[in-house]
Amino acid sequence: MKNILLAVLMCLINPLFGQNSEIEKLLVQGNDAYQKSDFANAKVSYEAIIKIDSNNKDALYNLAGTELNLGNKSHACDLLQKSYSLGDIGAYDLIKEYCNELNYSEKMFLFQVDELPKFLYKNEFVPLVINRKELNPLYLKLIREELIKSKEFKRIKGQARILLNVDINGNLITKIAGEIPEDKRKLLGLLLGNMTEYKPATYMNKSVGLFGGGFALPLTF
Repeated sequence: MKNILLAVLMCLINPLFGQNSEIEKLLVQGNDAYQKSDFANAKVSYEAIIKIDSNNKDALYNLAGTELNLGNKSHACDLLQKSYSLGDIGAYDLIKEYCNELNYSEKMFLFQVDELPKFLYKNEFVPLVINRKELNPLYLKLIREELIKSKEFKRIKGQARILLNVDINGNLITKIAGEIPEDKRKLLGLLLGNMTEYKPATYMNKSVGLFGGGFALPLTF
């Protein structure tokens, strides 16, 4: 039975290795042609990659640059918008230079959104982050108040390193590491998520999620 399962697994894995190898080969060919200003052949290589993997950020971005050099600005902008929506921050500079504006996407980088996430504090939604990098002191105050009330954390000693993010639906996403026990990390995540309401970031009056790990929150117990 193990041999049969292994054979099936290898049959599934081998095509993936083959695709990756082919993509790498095409990317080298495309980049080499691009460096030589042979944009026609560079385009052929990048388009071949996208046929294999339609979400390949490198190929999308490089094809956009190729199309710009070939004078196909409209197609280049479409490619750049897709590349950005997949998490390629470098695409933004070219969008800003060559395209009318950044399109809405369900996930964006914090420096391009209109409003960053908010949280409910004393019946009012206020910014979770100030200066686009620091957690609001009011949020830190709210956490301290919740921890003081919680019996679960009174006997804990140590430090926790937390990354906070708010998804497109207004749910708090936490990644917790540090010296506190694993079960307490889960409780801490629940405490942070339930202690207040959250609103996601917005762009063009639409909710968006944010790329990146989130905003740092160090805690000492």
